[in-house]
Amino acid sequence: MLRPRRLLVLCDAVGATQTISFVQPLAEDVAAGRLDLQMLPHDPAWVDPAAAAALVADKAPDILVLSRYTSHGALNLITSARALGAAVIFHLDDDLLAVPESLGPAKYEHYSQPERVAALMAALNASDLVYASTPTLAARLAEHGVTAPIAAGDIYCSVVAANMLSPLPSTGPVIGYMATGGHGADLDLVLPAIERLLEDIPDLRFETFGTIPPASKLARFGERVAHFRGEPDYGAFLARLNELGWWVAIAPLEDAPFNRCKADTKWIEYAFCGIPAVASDLPVYHKACADGAGALAETNAQWHDALRRLVLEPQARQDMLTAARHRLEECYGRAVLARQVNDIFDQAAALASRQKHDRS
Repeated sequence: MLRPRRLLVLCDAVGATQTISFVQPLAEDVAAGRLDLQMLPHDPAWVDPAAAAALVADKAPDILVLSRYTSHGALNLITSARALGAAVIFHLDDDLLAVPESLGPAKYEHYSQPERVAALMAALNASDLVYASTPTLAARLAEHGVTAPIAAGDIYCSVVAANMLSPLPSTGPVIGYMATGGHGADLDLVLPAIERLLEDIPDLRFETFGTIPPASKLARFGERVAHFRGEPDYGAFLARLNELGWWVAIAPLEDAPFNRCKADTKWIEYAFCGIPAVASDLPVYHKACADGAGALAETNAQWHDALRRLVLEPQARQDMLTAARHRLEECYGRAVLARQVNDIFDQAAALASRQKHDRS
């Protein structure tokens, strides 16, 4: 029996990105013994070439993936992996070469440090293959000057259709928004419509979930506006999202280059948890929301009208959720992403072999 392919994934911090991109789609390969997957967060010791070489020698990967790895020491890891004949993939699901100020001062200052940006660009160009989560992100990285080969994914987040969570609607109407702390400007796009709806529908509630701060502009509505802290574990996060029982959810995005590189993950998570969604009318959500699987909005009036209809019409909600779950089964299956990721591995291995031959 052939030994399993050894995959080592290193990242600044292990989180939802790595779960969605590697742990979930590769679980069947790991269980079947075809793949040995190890994942580690950044260790400051790896800025020492000897420490980086010791790590790589100990793990002996066939493929090294640097996933959202912006910490110093990446080149040491790449050099060590190359010395052992491993292929190197750099994985990104955001344009970390140009993080906007709208994500908040902490994230902006962290990712915009000149040394960090330079280290990221050097690591991208030193890799055998750059794996971008979307075609728009792939094009954006090329515009930034990334010269390594870039491959884009057709999908980013995937589901097991049989595991989709049953809708758990609350006893009264609730509009919800799940997001991290850098999405305050996105939420602002919808707040005028939310405020109008809260005024017009006395029993309507608005809730946020995640690290995004509570919607202070809606404080006058008192207990009808609530905030729930996020869940760091991805499985627990999905379970909690389902339990909140939102009747409809929102997925607003400012029309900016950084946001246009994003994937439609939020829509997928809403649909998986049994929640119909209204999203910004941007290419990010066009595929997901087509054929009634979601609603698209751009103006305040469009946000208001789409949300009002879904809040007040149970059949509209049911029809949208049925269409959304059909779209999940058709386009976002776990096996589809597994094939995509393994194809990326094969491409990287072929490129590494070719470059090794050219150097010899």
